[in-house]
Amino acid sequence: GLFPPIRSAFDALGPLLPDICAQTGVRPGVPVHCGIHDSNASLLPHLMSRRPPFSVVSTGTWVVVLSSGGDLQHLDPLRDSLANSDAFNRPVASARFMGGREFEVLTAANAGHDRSAVDQVLEKQIVLLPSVESGSGPFPDRIARWIPEPPAKNLFAAAASLYVGMMTATSMELTGATGDVIVEGPFARNQTYLDMLCVATGRPVLTSASSTGTSIGAALLAMGRDFSFRNSSQAVTPPDGQYHARLERWRDLWLAQTRG
Repeated sequence: GLFPPIRSAFDALGPLLPDICAQTGVRPGVPVHCGIHDSNASLLPHLMSRRPPFSVVSTGTWVVVLSSGGDLQHLDPLRDSLANSDAFNRPVASARFMGGREFEVLTAANAGHDRSAVDQVLEKQIVLLPSVESGSGPFPDRIARWIPEPPAKNLFAAAASLYVGMMTATSMELTGATGDVIVEGPFARNQTYLDMLCVATGRPVLTSASSTGTSIGAALLAMGRDFSFRNSSQAVTPPDGQYHARLERWRDLWLAQTRG
């Protein structure tokens, strides 16, 4: 009895209240829409510009995987996967983990690294196993550990990027994801993460042309559900040759340890 009626995210509830207009200087009559959750807002531009199946990976403090056309029948709530409702009130297979938080904890906000750091991590087969932030994600009951041992501090960002890539791929597996993978947010600028995701999923990986789809998705609510929208993204070139093979060996070691 305390909940208001459920409304579409596209609905305008009414105009901004006159006293708020007076305090803020906003012109009278500006409509107030129901709105939408940030990760779901990131999904909306892609729902309006491409056909399923595909997945949007919204990255930030949380890494949220939303797989349009994914598997709704085998989601595991104990591993942080569930069915969300998209802006059109359709179920979408979803999973999440605290990837941005974990990355920040591991790197102490020093995320910069180069290919030589990645090469050292791959050569020494340094693997970080989940979970840095326990209690959520695909491995909620596991405590993070390094194999065979923690690397030098200057290698943490490279190792953490590979780790978050594999955690993302695992979350996608839980949602039954197929088709293209579109990455949005901070990790769309992390080449090591994108390389690992290419190898781990074996599917096309793209980065959104905008820094975040959240603001675009929120704006599209005001345009209406039938608005014709063209969204742009850039394909990630998959790693090739020896680098691809080394990433595959690292992936196999990570999978053997997490599934063993």
